[in-house]
Amino acid sequence: MKPILRLLARVENALGWLAALAMIAMMLVVFCDVLMRYIFHSPLSWAYDLISLYLVAAVFYFSLSAAYSEGAHVNVDILQQTFPKTGIRLSEIVTAAVGTMIFGLIAYFGALKTIDAFVEKDVLSGAIAWPTWPANALVPLGCGLLALRLTLHFIGHVIDLATGSSLIPLSIGHHGDKERFE
Repeated sequence: MKPILRLLARVENALGWLAALAMIAMMLVVFCDVLMRYIFHSPLSWAYDLISLYLVAAVFYFSLSAAYSEGAHVNVDILQQTFPKTGIRLSEIVTAAVGTMIFGLIAYFGALKTIDAFVEKDVLSGAIAWPTWPANALVPLGCGLLALRLTLHFIGHVIDLATGSSLIPLSIGHHGDKERFE
């Protein structure tokens, strides 16, 4: 299981770098668009479409699984703080199972939409006829990767609960020692 988790972490890291490049590209396009608009009175007609269709989606979906893996997502753990480790592990199992189903379905239907957009040669009407399938493909890629991460966490938490090992560390305890919510 550890080699699979390491491989998944490498994929998440690579996508994280791509998300960072997409963010840099967004900043550069906005900078150039502002420069062209206010200095040369000729804005980039394609800037909004590129940013909104591809780059924002890439930043979000490429970092989705890594954010979960690193505990950077929103985590309401008020009740978990009162649980023993077994209770925390059980709540993580339920969370991973539900999350796997939800993000697995999003990935599945996103893939269907991507295939449909590719086959139908769907494009965005505007200054440039941007194909929509690459943007649509970001959804099943990001959500599918998160569903895989959640599946591995589910399996790891079940193994940890059964054996007492610690394949998947518990996410509780990100607060300072003096910070408790009761």
